[in-house]
Amino acid sequence: MKKVLFVGDINVDVIMGGLPSQPVPNKEITCGSHDVTVGSSALICASAYRFLGGRTWFAGLAGKDANGRLMLDRMRQFGIDASLVELTDKVATGVTVNLIVGHSRSQITCPGTITEYAGRKLNGRIFSRFDHVHFAGPYQQTALRPKIAGLLRAAAGAGVTTSLDPQWDVTEKWKFMKEWLPLLTWFFPNADEAISITGGRNARQACMRLAKMTACPIVKMGKDGAMVCRNGRIVSIPSYNVKIRDTTGAGDNLDAGVLYAILEKRMDVIEAVRFGIAAGARSCQFAGGVGARSTCKDIIRFMKEHAKK
Repeated sequence: MKKVLFVGDINVDVIMGGLPSQPVPNKEITCGSHDVTVGSSALICASAYRFLGGRTWFAGLAGKDANGRLMLDRMRQFGIDASLVELTDKVATGVTVNLIVGHSRSQITCPGTITEYAGRKLNGRIFSRFDHVHFAGPYQQTALRPKIAGLLRAAAGAGVTTSLDPQWDVTEKWKFMKEWLPLLTWFFPNADEAISITGGRNARQACMRLAKMTACPIVKMGKDGAMVCRNGRIVSIPSYNVKIRDTTGAGDNLDAGVLYAILEKRMDVIEAVRFGIAAGARSCQFAGGVGARSTCKDIIRFMKEHAKK
C-alpha cells in the first residue's frame, strides 16, 4: 500500500449551518446548527484519504492550545500519523468560521499557525519515505510558500509523485505558480482558480492552457463535476444530483478520491476523477469536511445507486 504525506494548514472549522441570510451589520441572526470539527484543505483531504483506506501522514503546525490538541486528537482517532506535525506556543492554532446559507458558504479565517508553518522537517530524505506528497492551501501559508518549489524538486529527486490544491489567492497574483506547475504530477484547481491563474475566458479554455503548463490539471466544477485535458482535448465528467447539506471540504474529498483511485486502485485519470467526484458529492450530504467518513465501499455503492437515477 502506498504511503502518502499531506502537507499544509491545520485549523479548526466552526460550522454555522442553516443561516437564513448572511450576517447583517449591527444585527443578530440565528443559525440552525453548529459544529466544531477538523478544518483546513490539507487536513480534510488527508482525513478523507485515510477513511478511503489509504496510509496517511501529515506535516503542519499546531498551536499548544485546545484547538491544536483537538486537531491532534482527531488525527490519532482517524489513524493519521502526526509525527511530522510541529507544535508552537508562539501563535494559536488557526480557526475558520463557515457561514452556510443554502448551498453557499462564506468563510472567515484567523490564520494563526497557518501563516507560521515553514516545513522545517521536510526535505528529500523525508520525502524518500513516501510514494506521494500532496500540498494544499499555499496562499495562506506565507512562511511555507517560498519553499514549495524547492520541496517539489526534492520530492522529484526522491522519485516521489506530487500534487497541489492551490485554494484561492486573494491577491490573484499567484506568485510562484509558474515555478510549481511544471514540477507537479497532478494539479487540483477549481474553475475560478483556473481562470484566474491562466486568464482564460472560461474554465474550458483555462484547462487547455493549464495542460500546456503542468502534467495533469484536474479542474473542479462544483455541481458540474470536473474536467481534464487528455491528449489535447477536454473531457468533462458530470457530477451527481444529491441533496446538499454542506459543501465544506467537497473539493478536498474529491482530491482525496482521485489520489486514492490512482495510487491504490490504479485507475486511469478519467475513472479516477469520476471516483473523486463521487467522493466530493457524497461529502456534501454531511456537515463539515470530514462528516461523511466515506470508505472505498461507500463510494462504490454511492456510484452504483446514483447510476440508476
